[in-house]
Amino acid sequence: MRQERNPTPVATLEAGRSYLPATTLAEYLRDVATMYPWLQAELDFGRVGAADALRVLAGTMTEFDSDETGRGDSYRQAQKDASVRLVGIQQLLDWAVPKDSPDGVTLLDVLGGDGTLARAVGSPSGNPLSKTTIVTGDISGEMVERALAHGLPAVRQAADFLFLRDHAVDGVLLAYGTHHIAPHLRQDAAAEAVRVVKPGGRVVLHDFEETSPMAQFFNRVVHENSAAGHDYTHFSRESLTEIFDGIGTPARVLDMYDPLIVRAATPDDARQGMCDYVGSMYGIRAHLEAQGGLDATWRLLEEHFDHTAFLSGSARGLDIPPAPVVYPSRGQFMAEVPRVAVVAVARKAG
Repeated sequence: MRQERNPTPVATLEAGRSYLPATTLAEYLRDVATMYPWLQAELDFGRVGAADALRVLAGTMTEFDSDETGRGDSYRQAQKDASVRLVGIQQLLDWAVPKDSPDGVTLLDVLGGDGTLARAVGSPSGNPLSKTTIVTGDISGEMVERALAHGLPAVRQAADFLFLRDHAVDGVLLAYGTHHIAPHLRQDAAAEAVRVVKPGGRVVLHDFEETSPMAQFFNRVVHENSAAGHDYTHFSRESLTEIFDGIGTPARVLDMYDPLIVRAATPDDARQGMCDYVGSMYGIRAHLEAQGGLDATWRLLEEHFDHTAFLSGSARGLDIPPAPVVYPSRGQFMAEVPRVAVVAVARKAG
């Protein structure tokens, strides 16, 4: 049973300032109090530093706001099919919310965008994880606005300064974009995640190791061919260990298979669907279309997502396709692009 708390004292926090593109902070809190009173009770816009954090948010523009600022519209278009990343999402949630957890637990998805993860686990019928309430967080006001429009509880906040009370949620996930957090703020983000999780709860941080094919794809293809570029530093296993050791909450560092899977009626439709997805998700549609047809584009994916050498090293032991593949399954064809992520799983003392 959630403990009801006093409302946030927004009068001292410039309640009229724009919080989302079309919404002030006061309007956001009013709407959340109506739709998600349990979330409103856990928000803390009155904590020390919140006013400064709000001012920074008001002046923040991200590549995910729109295609004019990078790849926001294209990214959201790709994420309409939330099932493409479901294999990895389910694994992350298994770590963040153990199978023996009681019903009704709450998870904060710190880098949740427009709610892809929440939509992915909420859609399959009978999915036990659909009983988990996922709060979508993001630094992009456009993304949070879209998540709310999807009917999802959401809050705009930076990963290194969360507008949640201590011990507010049962688990925290930082995934699918953690490399966008500046290296000097990553330990702060981990500390904030530990702060808001309940004693005994887990914090899971996911990214692509700096030597992985996925990180190299970002560096060699996305950075060179997308409007916003991709000048971000990925993680190493050592840096993940140091981050969590530095906040006094040691973590296990694990390899994880995190494929992209697109389903279609024919092999070529599956390959084309995957090429379209990758083009939109990473803002490189024009680059892929310039390859000269489906076969040439697919060969590019085969080249950059080839994990043969990587699997013989740091990710040894994973039984996965070493390169993009198409295969029949239950009357359809699946295009599968392998990705291997590195994940830190930490448990808060208590």
